[in-house]
Amino acid sequence: MAKFAILCYHRIGTGGVPIFSELPLEVFEEQIRYVRKRYRVISLGQLTRELQDPVAGTQSVAITFDDGYRDLYSQAFPILRRYGVPATVYLPAECIESGEAPWYDRVFVAVQAYPGAELLLDLDAPRSFELSSRASRIAAASEIMLYLRTVPDARRRAVCAELEARVSMPEQELADRMLTWDQIREMQAGGISFGSHTMSHAVVSRLPEAEAKRELVESKLMLEKKLQEPVGDFAFPFGRPADCGRAAFPLLAEAGYRSAVTTIEGVNASGANPYSLRRTQIGENHHLATFAFKLNELFIRAGEQNTADIWASSSLDVQREASVRSSPFVSSR
Repeated sequence: MAKFAILCYHRIGTGGVPIFSELPLEVFEEQIRYVRKRYRVISLGQLTRELQDPVAGTQSVAITFDDGYRDLYSQAFPILRRYGVPATVYLPAECIESGEAPWYDRVFVAVQAYPGAELLLDLDAPRSFELSSRASRIAAASEIMLYLRTVPDARRRAVCAELEARVSMPEQELADRMLTWDQIREMQAGGISFGSHTMSHAVVSRLPEAEAKRELVESKLMLEKKLQEPVGDFAFPFGRPADCGRAAFPLLAEAGYRSAVTTIEGVNASGANPYSLRRTQIGENHHLATFAFKLNELFIRAGEQNTADIWASSSLDVQREASVRSSPFVSSR
């Protein structure tokens, strides 16, 4: 049986925004070199076609990036070209257009900049966060993010506004972090594909239907206008079942998308739902042996997957799901 793994990366580089994610350039190059040598590397477009008409017995890997950080142009793009590896970058269109870092980055920066050693914030109940170190501030921001993934988008916006109102935001740390349209078009000419990551990186399942439709449709239209080519691929922000929701599937089809990726771990096989493709985030393993083992394990365990069970559990609280993880983005974005 043909099997297809989709790897999910965010930023390539270290230091600054995004605070939650770091991957040294040399580690990324080592991983790309390994994947190129050991697996059949294909584009996401080819993957979606072969899901319908697979090449028997193959193990294929596609590379994707979420969020559109600028180091994808300066760091990742030269490596991808060097090794002849295709990739797809999912863009939150509103952030690219404005040049402003997404709201979740602002949460992490706000908590880092918060004066004092304790933050009191009303979430589901009044909460106190200890901020005595950089690590504790990252942990606090992670917990706030996990909460914000579970609430209606209007509530999410209100909490973010309250937090920022209590901080002198260091806007210089947030500046020049996103790809520009010129950089995107240069990457496009160099063989990189682009897909939608909504307009604003909203949690799709927490939006009213009309707003969800707007996020899906307007982001697609903006990208197509800027790139002058059809955009058929979508990535759910955060990407766990509770973040996606089955209600989005008909909206994606109506908007004209051919695929949507989640962050549900595993590989894809013939007959997979094109609007809930599995992806895995193992790139932040800094040891190549661990990365190689986990990628091989994905293919070995493919027969144990049960999509029905995963989607049946989509109502599970995201906070409980991620409570054992160090970052809300390890299994999420």
